[in-house]
Amino acid sequence: MRRRTLLQGAVPLCVGLAGCSGSGSDSSMLSLTVFNHSEVPYTVEVTLLRADGSDSRSDARAFSGAIDVDPGGQAVRDAVAERRPYLVEYGLYEENSDLTDQDHVHYYPDDGNESDTLSFDIDSSGTLTRR
Repeated sequence: MRRRTLLQGAVPLCVGLAGCSGSGSDSSMLSLTVFNHSEVPYTVEVTLLRADGSDSRSDARAFSGAIDVDPGGQAVRDAVAERRPYLVEYGLYEENSDLTDQDHVHYYPDDGNESDTLSFDIDSSGTLTRR
């Protein structure tokens, strides 16, 4: 009887701990957010490259994709890559056709920051800046 009672108490504890470990792993992922402060739609092509320099360019690519942002809106891509340093290359296209800005930024995780989001703003002149 005591063994059954012990097991009945241990199962909820194990399930609770499993849930905690799962939510902790999500916080180690990086998300991308783009805010469009203009009156036209934009597409941002983003590539995240590992910044350690030990891999070839194709091996260093952690994420590559396009993010469409409506006028006056925002777009979010959740959990695109591990939270670690990256060279972030981007191209900004007005109405998915005309290149208006192209550059790169460096991302370094901030251990004191709870947010695991890399955010950008598109201004009315078609320039992308990191928030």
